[in-house]
Amino acid sequence: MHRCARQTGFTLFELMATLAIAGIGLSLAVPSLRNIVADNQQTTAINELVATLHLARSAAITRNEAVALCPSSSGSSCDDGDWEDGWVYFTDTDRNRQVSAEEVILGTSPGIANLEIKSAEFDSILIYRPSGHLLVDSQAELRGEFIFCDPRGAEFTSRLVIHVTGKPRLDNRDLDPSASPCEAV
Repeated sequence: MHRCARQTGFTLFELMATLAIAGIGLSLAVPSLRNIVADNQQTTAINELVATLHLARSAAITRNEAVALCPSSSGSSCDDGDWEDGWVYFTDTDRNRQVSAEEVILGTSPGIANLEIKSAEFDSILIYRPSGHLLVDSQAELRGEFIFCDPRGAEFTSRLVIHVTGKPRLDNRDLDPSASPCEAV
């Protein structure tokens, strides 16, 4: 009396149906994963700049001297680059808005990929006075801002506002995506 061993496993049809369902599930998940990655990159960039602003302001107060922050792709001098290329902050004792030999580079930040950072008020430099306040061109300027432009579109734009007192804050309340400075991104 022989019993035939029964084979177990998947049929070709069952395997193809399972792969099709898995493929549909992945195709739905991948776009949301891309958004999560892009959101995290933007948050990281904003946090990096905010941390640098706090450190530069603190250094200006504790050292009792002007501290400048400027775009820098090299990390050793101010250049005509963009903020997303990286930045450097340093003591600006001679007030020439450039890193000189006798001045101390307090910190640098590398470039940020897939994001554009714009600022009309701080296009080439931001300076903290020894009091921790921003050095502004006129008394009418009470704040400046950095706009973080995302390649996904204007609705993903973020704005970092810096009051003349030197304190940065994220503020997207009245940011109009239709009037965004990020159209060219």
